[in-house]
Amino acid sequence: MNKIVKITTGTIIVAAFSLMVYLGYSYLNKLKTELSSIALSELSTGEEVAVDFAEKPTVLSIFTSWCPYCNEDAPKMVALHEKYKDKINVYGINVTNRDELSEVKNYVEQHQITYPVLLDKTGDVYKYYGGDGFPALCFVNTDGEIIDYIIGSLDQDEIEASFKKLLGET
Repeated sequence: MNKIVKITTGTIIVAAFSLMVYLGYSYLNKLKTELSSIALSELSTGEEVAVDFAEKPTVLSIFTSWCPYCNEDAPKMVALHEKYKDKINVYGINVTNRDELSEVKNYVEQHQITYPVLLDKTGDVYKYYGGDGFPALCFVNTDGEIIDYIIGSLDQDEIEASFKKLLGET
């Protein structure tokens, strides 16, 4: 009887581990998808803006105004944008279907965001880039490859390490 329990337990553990590896591998492959461009409405003008990843390495900062971690990271992203704006394009992507437009405008004003803020009205861009939490930072090289992806708040130095990785400096 003990032998059967041990074999069954071992089989369950191996199956669970295999499932976790498979799901993790699938998730990483999803993030490595090559990108060409995306087009969304810009917050201040309402005009459609095409994000051309081939132009410069690009950071997509996906956020909502009500997210405490997004509010914590906003000043860090503003500082990093100022430091790297000649080498890297930064775009804020607001998940507008989970937010209020007036609150998004207040958020941008409060944090003095100078990079373009685009509106993901359907949430499709957010879902495509993982859709697992806020804030989400997606680092895309000029070949359209996602080379780094961060979910949640980090220290500015840790975020900057991903900026440097995007530029091939690390």
